[in-house]
Amino acid sequence: QAKQGTNRVQLPQAESMGVEVVTNCRVRRIGERRVEAELKPSPYGEPSRWPAGDYRIKAKVVVVACGAVHSSALLMHSDLPVWLPALGRYFTCHPALTLIGQHDRPISNYHGFPKTYYCDDFEKTKRFILETCMYFPFTTAKNLAGFGPDHSLLMSDFRRLQMILVLAADPALPQNRITPDRDGNPEVHYHFADEVLDAFVESQKVAARIFFAAGAQRVHAPSSKAVVITRAQESQLDHLIHRRHQKLGRISISAAHMMGGCRMGTRSRDSVTNIRGQVHGIPWLFVADSSLFPKSSEVNPYLTVMSLADRVAEGIRLRAGELLK
Repeated sequence: QAKQGTNRVQLPQAESMGVEVVTNCRVRRIGERRVEAELKPSPYGEPSRWPAGDYRIKAKVVVVACGAVHSSALLMHSDLPVWLPALGRYFTCHPALTLIGQHDRPISNYHGFPKTYYCDDFEKTKRFILETCMYFPFTTAKNLAGFGPDHSLLMSDFRRLQMILVLAADPALPQNRITPDRDGNPEVHYHFADEVLDAFVESQKVAARIFFAAGAQRVHAPSSKAVVITRAQESQLDHLIHRRHQKLGRISISAAHMMGGCRMGTRSRDSVTNIRGQVHGIPWLFVADSSLFPKSSEVNPYLTVMSLADRVAEGIRLRAGELLK
């Protein structure tokens, strides 16, 4: 349905089938077949049908689907009767760079739907994929490295820009994790692995060659000393784009797709749920979102997330007689 958003597609469908949607309601903890929640008025979205206050909601089945970061933090902040050492760990996020080529004539790359092509030639050997993209001016500006004249030069005429999105396949490391603070809010602890930083450097060289082959005159390469490389310097790409110029904090890196934290598996010592999304040792508690991924999907995970949610729902339906007693 044309990527219209959950509020336009899934939620209206769910409500038509009898699901009650409660807005502006924050779940604080999950206990024994219950959910503790807080409802506060908010200027955003639809007003809640429930009055403000604290709630304790009893349920025979609880499904957590808050996304990788919030699902992990919620379960860790809850009173669960099991020990799950992998909970919150093995977080991956598809670290992403937006690279830009600037042409000397308008190409109007912002028309139409830009994410139509991708290149996975380097997925296995260099651990990255390239996708066509085109973002709004603000998003583009904040993704550019550098300040002042170089930055202004690239943003001077949006019609002349061409963009490539780099997605690096980050490894699932136990030290990359989510933890809750004292109020249950998630905190992400993330370390960039060497293979991710190497993928960033190699991907910028590949993207620069694509830009120049397409006719660009200047290329944005955040892992180069000057940030902007001209066509006259094309033969020096291997020297100009180098790991020694790649400094974290100088480069604007995005988390494209957050995954993991409640990873699926067969053993409670290194996973959080079974293959149907049921939390190990808690037959009434399920997870149904991207936190189930054992490692990075290495490609856009949208369809996989939907498939996993469908699989979890099917498993609950098959066990309905047992769960709803």
